[in-house]
Amino acid sequence: MGAECHLKGWSCVQFLEYNSPVTEFFYARVAKIRAMNASLSDTELLDLARQRQAAGDHAAADNFAAMVTEKYPGRAQAWLLRAQLAWQAGRPAQAAEWVTRAQGLAPEDADLQLACGEIWHGLERHPAAHLAYRRAATLRPEWPQAWNQLGMHAHHLGKGEAAAAAYRHALRLDERQPRVHNNYAALLQQNGMVAQAMHHFRRAIELDPQYAIAWKNYAALLQEQSLYAEALTAYERAAMLRPDYAEAISGALLMRLHGLEWDGLERKMAELGTALAAHPAARISPFAMLALDSDPARQLSIARRWARSYRPTPLPARPTAQGERIRLGYLGGDFHTHATAWLSAGLFSGHDRTRFEVFGYDHGENDGSALRARLDAGFDRFVAVRHLDSQALAQRIRSDGIDILVDLKGWTRASRCDVLAWRPAPVQMHYLAYPGTLGADWCDYLIADATVIPPGMEQHYSESIIRLPHSYQINDRARAIAPPSNRQAAGLPEDAFVFCCFNQHYKILPGLFDLWMRLLRDTPGSILWLLDGHPRQRRRLQHEAERRGVPAARLIFAPPLPQAEHLSRLALADLALDTLPCNAHTTASDALWAGLPLLTCTADSFASRVAASCLLAAGLPELVTTTLADYAALARRLARQPDELAALRKRLASQRLDCPLFDTAATIRALEAGYEHAWQRALADQAPAGLDAPA
Repeated sequence: MGAECHLKGWSCVQFLEYNSPVTEFFYARVAKIRAMNASLSDTELLDLARQRQAAGDHAAADNFAAMVTEKYPGRAQAWLLRAQLAWQAGRPAQAAEWVTRAQGLAPEDADLQLACGEIWHGLERHPAAHLAYRRAATLRPEWPQAWNQLGMHAHHLGKGEAAAAAYRHALRLDERQPRVHNNYAALLQQNGMVAQAMHHFRRAIELDPQYAIAWKNYAALLQEQSLYAEALTAYERAAMLRPDYAEAISGALLMRLHGLEWDGLERKMAELGTALAAHPAARISPFAMLALDSDPARQLSIARRWARSYRPTPLPARPTAQGERIRLGYLGGDFHTHATAWLSAGLFSGHDRTRFEVFGYDHGENDGSALRARLDAGFDRFVAVRHLDSQALAQRIRSDGIDILVDLKGWTRASRCDVLAWRPAPVQMHYLAYPGTLGADWCDYLIADATVIPPGMEQHYSESIIRLPHSYQINDRARAIAPPSNRQAAGLPEDAFVFCCFNQHYKILPGLFDLWMRLLRDTPGSILWLLDGHPRQRRRLQHEAERRGVPAARLIFAPPLPQAEHLSRLALADLALDTLPCNAHTTASDALWAGLPLLTCTADSFASRVAASCLLAAGLPELVTTTLADYAALARRLARQPDELAALRKRLASQRLDCPLFDTAATIRALEAGYEHAWQRALADQAPAGLDAPA
């Protein structure tokens, strides 16, 4: 009688709020009683299971699906649903068992095979995923979605040529497929084919203006081309379409920093935090966070989310064996006129050739410069690999027998450090360009020092830490400085106290700019000399200065110059001011090499301690502060005490060629000690472990 009473209330479900607790209980209770009375068909039970899955009640969904597989074991869709639920619940063994059952029961069902491929992909069973996608495409060769999934899977595995072929085939079948255009554009962008990528992103948006992912990807391409205003518009369109889209929110934040549009930054940061908390799988650029946050624990969390996207099936492990020399490979895209190249120009040629054979793998541009020629000549073998996809590049590195592979890009623009995910070398590291952790289990070591990663902070880095004895930052003591310039030629007042900051504009945050403007107000006759950028950036900085009571004329902008001339003009300033939380990096060494004292402030992250590392290695510890209040007080004092500042300049000039920061050979020897430590551990089949390299 009780069951009969419940059944009479079945239609009442239609009038209740679907996700209310009462409805949840009532719906499940009615369904269970009907199932017990054997009055529900397999189709009805599956419908109930899918409804519970959609409502987030995965346990109930699995119960209903289990009723189907128990009573109707030949229903492939029920096994598929159970596999999906097991995968989502973190039960990979059950998911694999049940997806195999589903595939075997419906080998001619293209839709099911495609869905099975997605589960195999999620389980990182990539050969099985490929077979399922290929089976779906074979069963329905005219189906663009199957070819799109084949392309996405190949792309994920770094098989660029196979991915491109699949995407092109899907578009030949039906050109009006926005998701295929988006995916193909992402591949083209990764391969440096900017114009073609731009075309396909725009086509994706044209076909589906509500496609948030395409807007975000389009924004990222615009950002790569330094079209920051246009990128901001596209990122914000993506965030408008999906208000919890963390990657779009973070991209918009970074573009606001590039554009010096500071209004509402704190609110946007709060929105980003909310989006990340709501979506544990959401990923945002680790590089963007360097400028926004100095918490190394959060930076590790962000990097881990990002690195999880790069998980191909590694190449078979290569046996390690002691050779005559260690084969050392450097992977980078900045072997041309670039900040990283200015620092590292003396590194590659300086290695001890009795112990190391040095390979360079260049995935960037050849600008034909003298610097490029010098870099090329520094390697035993220098290979242009821009045309290779990630898998092919990994295989090339493997075939060259590289023992230690050092990535020089990290998560910076146009990175190819995902190649390390293939495990092409027994020992893998990253160094120099990216001041932070990769968050990846496929990178064994990070090269640092005791200032950027103090003892006790290792838990915030996924890598084992090799600490160099002074600064981790290599410098080229052969860098030329042009003959001295003068203030008039540089557009500077002859009698002004010149504060300067040649860091990129995105590193300037509003709180620090407030401090700088107070310094100008407190130092009569002073000016702030900044790097010139886009006219829009110049206008924004002038506007922000005037909002803080400082005439725009007290900001002077330095146009780009060739490196030697730029270093020469730096000496015209009185004091360089650093940024926080993302410090000067190459810019710090530029200033010190040119004889210009630099004032910095530290926080907890690697990126916020780089200038301190340089200053300590240059013998100027008194210019390192730990609070912005101390930073401001010291800047004010040095501006008012010319003798104290002159003494600092004199000391810097006298020890410049003798200090550890500019001792290229000593830094190379310390690096080599780190490399040999890592290689000896690999030969002994020991796990990576940190090292404090000897001086």
